[in-house]
Amino acid sequence: MFMDRRQDKILNWPRMKISRSRTPPTTPLKAIISAHGNVTMPEYPDRIDETSRKGWGATFWGKESTTNWFHIPFSAPALLDGSKPLFSRAFLFFHNTSRSPVIAVHLYDGPKLLRAFDNLALFGDHVAGATQANTFNLKKPVELHYGLGISVNVSFPRDTGEKPPRWILFTSALAEFRS
Repeated sequence: MFMDRRQDKILNWPRMKISRSRTPPTTPLKAIISAHGNVTMPEYPDRIDETSRKGWGATFWGKESTTNWFHIPFSAPALLDGSKPLFSRAFLFFHNTSRSPVIAVHLYDGPKLLRAFDNLALFGDHVAGATQANTFNLKKPVELHYGLGISVNVSFPRDTGEKPPRWILFTSALAEFRS
């Protein structure tokens, strides 16, 4: 994972370790755009028991024994300084319980799937900053032609009387663009 010093200051994030398994981006940072968690929409509203939209984001309580896709749209820049920026990675800021894990994250350019991150089991508090668990890198940065979408699949398993309840909070998402 790579964060240059300018980005640290802009986002007020602590320095992070570089992951040895990934090559840091080599092109200059062009832009970071964000989407507030309140824009998140479930694909199947009938599988949601309750939704709460507050100033800090949107929380969804899923119905027992279901999964649901949650979609976060972005208004991505077509041109920056006269050139097309390259989408390189996304950051998803969320907080959920072990009983409502994120099981997949898909990155789209309109109808085109750019990259699928499947077979995940992500849970916990991931709202304070970028970590390996909430950072999704493309193998190679790409030009967007239609618009960026992040789709997040969340599992809400059968109620076995265990605690905590089944919920997920989306606070925001970021998209990084390079030149």
